[in-house]
Amino acid sequence: MLVHSWLNPKLEVRDSKGGRGIFAKNSIAANERLAIFGGNIMRSSEEPVFSCGLKDLSLQIDEEFIIGTRHESDIEDTDYFNHSCSPNAGFKGQIFLVALHGIVADEEITFDYAMVLHETEGVESYSFECLCGSSNCRGKITDNDWKIPELQKRYDGYFQYYLQEKINNLKKSALEI
Repeated sequence: MLVHSWLNPKLEVRDSKGGRGIFAKNSIAANERLAIFGGNIMRSSEEPVFSCGLKDLSLQIDEEFIIGTRHESDIEDTDYFNHSCSPNAGFKGQIFLVALHGIVADEEITFDYAMVLHETEGVESYSFECLCGSSNCRGKITDNDWKIPELQKRYDGYFQYYLQEKINNLKKSALEI
């Protein structure tokens, strides 16, 4: 079901090891658009937790703001993208998710939450134990992972716009020193 967002018709929601996830039904080319996220603009402190146990369905689009589902009845397919420390998707701008490389049928579509998360003043720090199982697994995912230089290099150009701008400014400042 899609209420506010768009999901590439080559993708579908399926059961995954962590509950539900988004999987490729067909092969997908590098840089192909996978999803366009929409929803309600809310302050990070207003993000809801739903009775069905789902939480963290919103996408951080700024240090203070998120875009996502405000009401449980509006949970949509694009809310089921999972994290991986070895992702196959990344961001172009604020709301476009694209393939980092070619993706084969039946592969789960994931992005690294470091691409979108930033600590927010007045909101409890975000972290969870990662179970992605990839060789790059960090073990613990936090809202400060975007600061890791290796990730900044690996995902250059695929962070949320506001984070990419912060990273670009850090690089620029380092060059001026």
